[in-house]
Amino acid sequence: MSWLQSIKDLKYLLFLLVPVGIYLIVIGIKKVSGFAKAKMIYEMSVSLIDGSFSLDEIGKYDIWLCGKKYSVSPIYNLDIKLKNNATGKFVILYPDLFRTTASSFKDARVKLYTFSAESGSYNISLTDRAKERENIINNRGIDYRKFSIQIRENVQGLTIFLGVLGIILGFIAIDVGLVFPLLYKF
Repeated sequence: MSWLQSIKDLKYLLFLLVPVGIYLIVIGIKKVSGFAKAKMIYEMSVSLIDGSFSLDEIGKYDIWLCGKKYSVSPIYNLDIKLKNNATGKFVILYPDLFRTTASSFKDARVKLYTFSAESGSYNISLTDRAKERENIINNRGIDYRKFSIQIRENVQGLTIFLGVLGIILGFIAIDVGLVFPLLYKF
């Protein structure tokens, strides 16, 4: 008879998964929204070809291409170079292999590169071949004025992964906590 009572107690234990699931969903949403709200350091139009900005802290930063959703993008036409103005050396840019994206209803951004930098002044240039770039613009119909390059603080991919995993596990916990006790009469 005691084993029957322990099965009935399992029903109440499964109900405890609901608040655990809600907690996981809230934490997951906070982690994922932190990715979308990464602090922007600098923004320039792609049509400007070069610009200068300064960094206040040592750290990792990302270069993003932003523009209108569902329009022809210059993502493969950009030859981005980043130079430290104090040392005159070019910063090594590491490409984003997964093409991380963030989008709203009308705009979208794609992460192009990640780089590590010290505090100081930097110069970003998009290409050294202005004549070739004009041919690309004329041939492909890309309006470079609709796109911008943004420098943002880096958000770890692991944080995004854990946030999405937390949301999925939260929904599973809520489903198990509600469905099993209601479907199966203990």
